[in-house]
Amino acid sequence: MARVKPKRRGPSMDLTAMSDMAWLLLSFFILTSNFREPETVAVVTPTSVSNEKMAEENMMIAKIDGKGNFLMSFEEDDRIPALERMGEKYGVKFTDAEKKAFKSLPEFGVPMAEMRQFLNLPADKQATYNPGVPLDTIGGAKVELVDWIFEAKETNPDLFLAIKGDEASEYKQFKTLIKQLQEKNMNKFQLITSQE
Repeated sequence: MARVKPKRRGPSMDLTAMSDMAWLLLSFFILTSNFREPETVAVVTPTSVSNEKMAEENMMIAKIDGKGNFLMSFEEDDRIPALERMGEKYGVKFTDAEKKAFKSLPEFGVPMAEMRQFLNLPADKQATYNPGVPLDTIGGAKVELVDWIFEAKETNPDLFLAIKGDEASEYKQFKTLIKQLQEKNMNKFQLITSQE
């Protein structure tokens, strides 16, 4: 008599626990990640072959946008002391509300003469108003950008400068900034580029 073979069944696995674990991991990484502060002005950096990474803390960034305007950004803890030192230097007094508004700014591009009016603007108007921090070359009359850098360095000597320029900005803007820094014996800084 012919023998009947039972059908073989492969091992079955319940993947419910695996999908639950994937969702838990995804939720964990989303909740614990640090989100980058939004940029006031988007800057498309030129490419380079350097693979050296920028430090993640104790950084101040001087940014040059496509129109040639200068912007600054600091670590959150260094913002108010730098503002106070610049206020003393330029004879501008800031209220506590203005200091709080300045501390919440990820970056700014406003001359000191307009800083109080800028800090009292609503947040949506602040995002669109960036005439640039002055860095004049004629007689070195207004070198506010360099003053910001050195005053921030006075408040926190561990701060390191990085220069981030848009690929559409002119070379003379970089040259002017670097020349002004070298005149004050600051020769160590990084140029931020994107990977080629």
